[in-house]
Amino acid sequence: MKFISLLKRGANLIKIGRAVKSLKNSTGENKRRRAKNYLVEILGQSRGLPAKVGQFMTFGKEDQDLKDILDAAITPMPFDQVVSILEEKYQAPLNSIFRTLDKDCLSASLGQVHFGKLKDGTAVAVKVQYPEIADSVEAEMVLMGWMPKVGPVVKWGFHMDGYRDAFWNNFKQELDYHQEIAHQKKYAELTAPLKNIIVPKVFPDLSCSTVLVQSLEEGFGLEKAETLAQTSRQAIGRVVIQHYLHMLFRHGFVHADPHPGNFAFRQTGREQFSLIVYDYGCILQIPDEVRLGLLRTILALQNHEPLDPMACLSMIGFDPEKLQDLRSTLPALLHVLFEPFLIEAPYDIKDWRMSERFDQIVGEMKWWFRSAAPPALIFLMRTLHGLSTMLERLDAKISWRFILDKMCSDIYPQAEAVSIPEIPGDPGKVLRLNGIARYLKVNVVKPNGNKVRLTMPARVADNIEDIIDPPVMESIERQKIDLVAIQKRVHETGFVPQILFDLKDPEREVLVWLE
Repeated sequence: MKFISLLKRGANLIKIGRAVKSLKNSTGENKRRRAKNYLVEILGQSRGLPAKVGQFMTFGKEDQDLKDILDAAITPMPFDQVVSILEEKYQAPLNSIFRTLDKDCLSASLGQVHFGKLKDGTAVAVKVQYPEIADSVEAEMVLMGWMPKVGPVVKWGFHMDGYRDAFWNNFKQELDYHQEIAHQKKYAELTAPLKNIIVPKVFPDLSCSTVLVQSLEEGFGLEKAETLAQTSRQAIGRVVIQHYLHMLFRHGFVHADPHPGNFAFRQTGREQFSLIVYDYGCILQIPDEVRLGLLRTILALQNHEPLDPMACLSMIGFDPEKLQDLRSTLPALLHVLFEPFLIEAPYDIKDWRMSERFDQIVGEMKWWFRSAAPPALIFLMRTLHGLSTMLERLDAKISWRFILDKMCSDIYPQAEAVSIPEIPGDPGKVLRLNGIARYLKVNVVKPNGNKVRLTMPARVADNIEDIIDPPVMESIERQKIDLVAIQKRVHETGFVPQILFDLKDPEREVLVWLE
């Protein structure tokens, strides 16, 4: 790593830090929007790790303007420089390798892609790494290690060395196209049984550590997919989930860069679509014990088994000592964390609201929960975030549980055979996975004898006021029943079975409880 890179990236990080501070201090919608636009522009101009952060900030449908700013800010290499790089690699004139190579390109965080044709007419995509980007990324990693440990990092005990190492190991893989080629070949082998996953073919003889040549596989992007009929969007959503569940639970070999630009779709029949997956630099390789531990935990939650949630989290790498102070809330947190896998009906991803619901259950202690997680888990959470964003933009309501059963039921016995560690604690005080309420029940009796009984998922208690009819709400207000305090009690007790309120007045009797 060159010292000059360290100085340049250090100055750049200071510039980014000032932009972040400006965004935090902005008041008013217009000032905040301008500050955010400026931050995204600076991130794009920086390339490398900052540009990756910018991509993460522009996943959502509402972020399209920001994405356009980010894309425009990433300045591509001049085509003459690209030609020089390729001719130096091949030790031959460019026209002896390619029949055509487009001057226009797609710019990304670490390199840019040009489309063209080989001499035999094969359509290809040629990815060329930015010169010295490896030095820049390494400088950023070093500076991360020098950064003062303040704020949540100290308060909640994050092990920054572990996170820095996880990011650096990931970037080292992304910066070595030989490694990406190996990933891409393996991905093609592992996804072959799915039939509807397309992995571009690589040309190793034309590639090196900073140049990657692969077949051009064309499709339409997420923006066009959003405009299709609901049945088509549902079909695309199913393919996306099938792909991720297959790779996560069956192989532990997961594409972990869920930027929308890394995926495209191709229609293959009536309401039938294939998923094209690009860019294999960032692959999350999950050890078998963690892969099966995740599946074991999901099955235990589905079947309401009397397992210690702290033992389940310990199986996948969480620090059990850090979880001690959260022990009573862990069943509720795990139900939220894995909720899409637990609902039997088609799941609306907008109902997940994971961060908001973690806040409701444990408040600031959510940072303690996150700091107890192994650093590598951040890439899995990023992947799930990308998957969720894609499904939300498609407005695709899919039964994750049904697809999981269909694709992975044959490996359930392996997961159920996983040894669960013993975690010290008073057995009488350990709230287990089956200790959480499954249903919110409402019983209404009117003076004329009419009765209404409702049964809903327990999670509805998060926003109980949304299910209460106006006349009942008037009775609640007259009797000064504090719904906010009731919801707080539910969260603090970890959604254990309990009576929420018992209302009696001349017009009706209402009993609401968790069961």
